[in-house]
Parts: sequence; structure tokens; C-alpha cells
Amino acid sequence: GLGGGGIPRYARSDLEVGGVRVRAGDLLILDTGAANHDPSVFHDPDRFDLERTPVPHLKFGHGARYCIGAPLARIELQVVFSQLAARFPSLRLGCRLDEVTFNPVTLTGGLTALPVIW
Repeated sequence: GLGGGGIPRYARSDLEVGGVRVRAGDLLILDTGAANHDPSVFHDPDRFDLERTPVPHLKFGHGARYCIGAPLARIELQVVFSQLAARFPSLRLGCRLDEVTFNPVTLTGGLTALPVIW
């Protein structure tokens, strides 16, 4: 679906994916959101776990199409998350978890809002 990271790509050669034959030139939609929830790679993939052992993900792409901004994004996130808890020690979710919704219309997805209380 939309917002799951659907990235259009054309197959460069004949291949088989999940038992489906794909021919060179066929259009594929790569859903990195689904790939990043593969239970054979990510233990309990639907659970938010800050202590999970890091596993390579595909959100920044791979190979020649790897996101050029990925290193900067990682640095920014490390700084934000390391300082957020120190700056706002009482920070907590401002709604029920099942009320948090995702943006279905952008390629990268993301939350529509994240209400917090501190």
C-alpha cells in the first residue's frame, strides 16, 4: 500500500521472487516497509524494541541507489534521540498507542502526528 515505501524498479534480468517469475523489463514495486518487517531477518518485527540487536534494513536503499543522505540522517537521529530523553525526562506518548496513525500518501510514510506530554 501507499506509505510503505513502494519504490518502482524495472527488473534487469529474469528472476524469481517468492515463487513468481519476473522477466527482464517487468515493473516491480519494492516495498521496503514490508522488507523491513521480514520475521526471518527481524525478531518480532512489529514490536518497538530499543534494545534490539541492530540488523541491516532497506529504508535507505541498497547498492548504487543507496541514499546519499543516509549518513547525515543517522547522525541527526542519534543526536536527537540521545538529547531528547536528557532534555525531557518525563516525555511520554500523549495518546493511546492504537491512536497513532501513519501517513498513507507519501513515499517514505511516517506518522501523521505524534502527540507527546512532558
